[in-house]
Amino acid sequence: MHKIIAIAVFASFATLPARAQAIDSAYTKYDFEKCALVSDEEPVTERRCIGYAGILVFWVNEPDSSSIAFGTEGVTDGSYDGRFTFAVVENTIEWRGPRKAGRIAPFAAIVRFLLCGSIGGPCLPELVIFRLEGKRRSCIAASVDGTRTDANVRARTLVDGFVRRFRCGTDQKRPPE
Repeated sequence: MHKIIAIAVFASFATLPARAQAIDSAYTKYDFEKCALVSDEEPVTERRCIGYAGILVFWVNEPDSSSIAFGTEGVTDGSYDGRFTFAVVENTIEWRGPRKAGRIAPFAAIVRFLLCGSIGGPCLPELVIFRLEGKRRSCIAASVDGTRTDANVRARTLVDGFVRRFRCGTDQKRPPE
């Protein structure tokens, strides 16, 4: 009788969905100059690329700076602050999310920027963490000093915990670490 109860209890737990899904990464590289031209109003150009899982990636290039946004609405909450006045977006995006049916369903993107004190530098790397709201919009939730020896690990840790629960337009982004 005890074996039957134990088997029944085990079977009921086996049918429950997994509570905590492991978070994984996928990477994409871009040559933004080859992405579709959306706007070219001298001296600013905007280009659109198709990102991982079909999420739109918008790259804006200005004479002294570049920026990036995700989704059909892009960055909607004024996420960029004064530190991004002279910024350069690097070309690799790390997409983070749970693996579903063999593919990652990203809820965050980690992008390396070079943040410069003025035109021509000095410039320092920073990992900027975007919260993705599906294919619709994004916002900056956190950032990590790219010179830290554990910068990539720290960025992933922030994504998997803080950013996973972050809500654009409601929650306050973390100060740079």
